[in-house]
Amino acid sequence: MGVSTLGDPFDVETVCASDGAAAALEDIQLSSGVGPGWDARVARTPVLLHDLRDAATTDWPMLQSVAAHHGVSSLYAFPMTVGALEVGVVDLYADGRGALKQRDVALASLMADAAALRIFERVLAGNAADAGFGSSSRRIVHQATGMVCAQLRVNSDDALVVIRAHAFASGRSVTEIAESIISREIDFTA
Repeated sequence: MGVSTLGDPFDVETVCASDGAAAALEDIQLSSGVGPGWDARVARTPVLLHDLRDAATTDWPMLQSVAAHHGVSSLYAFPMTVGALEVGVVDLYADGRGALKQRDVALASLMADAAALRIFERVLAGNAADAGFGSSSRRIVHQATGMVCAQLRVNSDDALVVIRAHAFASGRSVTEIAESIISREIDFTA
């Protein structure tokens, strides 16, 4: 399971992940800006992928590759909302195909709503660090994006595209590329 906030008014951040597979899959979605979690947020409805090998999921080849590497066969994304406010998403990962049954969907939706409310309450209380924010690799990506902006004299959206493209081309994660940019191992002006 992974819980992530997906932008305004929150940061794009993994709040928690149940294990390494969930952390890797959350990172891929947050780094690429695409995936079932983003689709669930936009549609404000669960995205239920009972079999990640299904042709309908080919929009996310990096996600499929990471999922296969970790033995994840199905993925279920539930939007977290508080009223009209979009908080983020709860992603459930399973090693079996069709792992989530219809009765489970309603329970998972309730869990996502409860998580959204808890995150929202913590942020309102001024306790974002306790809500799980501040420890993710997103900050590293933001810093690297700023460095690429300065190196290439482009806006932040274009800089992030460069970082993502470099990660995809090299077969590394966006976080790994960002760390290499910050340590000056990668310099796009050279």
